[in-house]
Amino acid sequence: MLEVRDLAVAVDNRVAVEHADLHVDEGETVLLLGPNGSGKTSLLLAVAGHPRYRVIRGTIAFRGRDITHLTAVERIGMGIAVSFQTVPHVRGVKIGKLLEKIVCRHVGSQRECVEETKRIAKLLYIEHLLDREIGYGMSGGEMKRCEIAMVLAMRPKLALIDEPDSGVDVDSVLIIANALNELVRNGTAMVVVTHSGFIAKHLRSSRAYVMVNGRTVYSGSSDDVLRLVMEKGFSVFR
Repeated sequence: MLEVRDLAVAVDNRVAVEHADLHVDEGETVLLLGPNGSGKTSLLLAVAGHPRYRVIRGTIAFRGRDITHLTAVERIGMGIAVSFQTVPHVRGVKIGKLLEKIVCRHVGSQRECVEETKRIAKLLYIEHLLDREIGYGMSGGEMKRCEIAMVLAMRPKLALIDEPDSGVDVDSVLIIANALNELVRNGTAMVVVTHSGFIAKHLRSSRAYVMVNGRTVYSGSSDDVLRLVMEKGFSVFR
């Protein structure tokens, strides 16, 4: 599904990722862990095609096709979705209207569209937020749940999820994990970036990578990596 090889990424005039390798199979959930400032988000946004994150070495392949120099719009069209660590604020755009518009691109009738929009809103506990503008008047957990709802509505082939457990309460983490697990059951592959690793115990992940100082320095089974991180912290990988 995704193959990142020897990737180096610059943000503005700073090298944020020096050497990264990442492999994700069809329908697989892979964790990307590391201390703050290690390059996790930069790697994820480079894969997503964010224009500020410029690939200066290496390749990104998606389903066997080199997408290293494709635009973000082209990658979205191929089935790549991203959930940002910091949720944007957008005046004049209601959460419910946007969610319904995304859903309607993937279902047959207006009735099915309305029903699926309601189902997703209920799954993420955001029914009371549908009339609000994106990002305004909401807690951190509510904003994250709304963004995950948009990803779920897209039905992506690959979802890039950045810090879903950052700045949210325990209840929101469990709700988000439940929605992400539904994505996987529907065939979506995922890369989930987490600093704390808290959400990891609620996801059906198979492998984990560790980034330190802009490099992927370790990979192994999720259980082994999480055990090492919990016992010894990230210093064991330096």
